[in-house]
Amino acid sequence: MAVLRWLAIALVAACTAASFDVAAQTPAPAQQGQMQRNSFANPAEYDSYMTALNTQDPSRRATAMEVFIAWYPGSVLRIDAYEQAIAAWHAASQPAKADVLGAKLLQIDPDNVRALANSAYVGRLKASGGEAAALPPAVAAAERGLAVLPKWQKPPLLDDAGFVRVKEQLAGVFNGVLGFAALQAKDYEKARNYYRLAVAADPTNLQDVYQLSVAQLEDMPVDALGFWYGARAIAIAKAAKNDSAAQDIDRYVRSRYRTYRGNEQGWNQIVQRVVAGEKAPPDNFKKSIPRAMTPPEQALQLLEDNDPAALSFSEWALVLRHRDHSPANKAAADKVWKAINDKQQGGGRLKVPLKVLAANPDRIEAAITEEAQKDNVVELEIVMARPLSPLPAVGSKIAMLGVLSEYRPQPFLFRLTRGELAPESMPVAGGPCADPRPQMCTQDYRPACGTRRDGSRQTYSNACSACSDAQVLTQAAGACP
Repeated sequence: MAVLRWLAIALVAACTAASFDVAAQTPAPAQQGQMQRNSFANPAEYDSYMTALNTQDPSRRATAMEVFIAWYPGSVLRIDAYEQAIAAWHAASQPAKADVLGAKLLQIDPDNVRALANSAYVGRLKASGGEAAALPPAVAAAERGLAVLPKWQKPPLLDDAGFVRVKEQLAGVFNGVLGFAALQAKDYEKARNYYRLAVAADPTNLQDVYQLSVAQLEDMPVDALGFWYGARAIAIAKAAKNDSAAQDIDRYVRSRYRTYRGNEQGWNQIVQRVVAGEKAPPDNFKKSIPRAMTPPEQALQLLEDNDPAALSFSEWALVLRHRDHSPANKAAADKVWKAINDKQQGGGRLKVPLKVLAANPDRIEAAITEEAQKDNVVELEIVMARPLSPLPAVGSKIAMLGVLSEYRPQPFLFRLTRGELAPESMPVAGGPCADPRPQMCTQDYRPACGTRRDGSRQTYSNACSACSDAQVLTQAAGACP
């Protein structure tokens, strides 16, 4: 994240003047007409204010406004003068001087939205530069600013359209600060929510567009829209002739794209489209980028595309195995475990296909997934309902009936209780029939020779059918001689 932090500092510096320029606009003649020179007891007060307001150089304008405040501390234009001075100092790229005036203005008017925006913005600027203590006051100012912004009355020097635009910009500043704070805390979902509002207020704000991309690409699962906003940030940087920032952004987003897709195919085309003027991501943008998913991402995709109750045991294991990878994986695992328990309501049992890795009369260890079966890794522990005899051979593939009572995510293990062999997996290697006898058997034909109590032998269609006959004591694989 070191590169990201350095880049964030550069982006904040590049955007300093843009966020407060609207407050420094000189009023139109019609707006100026709302204040008549002869409405002031001291006409020099009006002249002094208007002279400062019409000063073109922002540094000189800021100084002139500060002089006005000092000369006329009781003026009805004092608040306006503070706001104009703060905006002018930002336009002159001197945020520290703006911050001093902003603090003074908040002492006079604690709910002044422009002063709150200044405090929030400068705090973010300082925090981006490594001054961590500046962030909590910035967050407090941003939260207060959003709370009082709806109640803000239109200043006399702004027309209706200008007032709406200023409110949008200030809301963008507040939401950008809160997004930045959430991003530092790695609360990516909250950061995305704030940054979306900030970017909607100002789609050309480089720092907010870029950091929205970061919040989307650092989260799990990755939000592929982050690639489009990354390309948008590159386009904004290039338009501003900030090639260094464009290259740094491209380096980061390209690396995330390569991890997401498995290669860089298509990335340059996305950047070219956005630089050429694409203003919003196409409706199918996410699906247009094939994913090289990690196992935790595959687990989440399974739940996006399927009913959890319809998944196989191997797919259930994949989802549950990655439960602790992220909050999204935890939610997915909870859905799967609920679906499993719903299937077992009312005493129902599940039939689990498996490979036997170890067996004794009371317990079987087994593998479920293809990979675990290949590597002989235990994924399933079966507690038998009654001692099992004869035992299934190690390496054999059978099916067991039972209740999935618990699981452990890492290393993954299912526990199946009340275990019994499924009818089709009754032993075929031979041995005594166990009580209670099977009540139902499949119709598959795997002949078994049953030895009856009177010593006679009879061929049955399979071992289960043989042992379902109460007169049969033992059975052996194959038809009777």
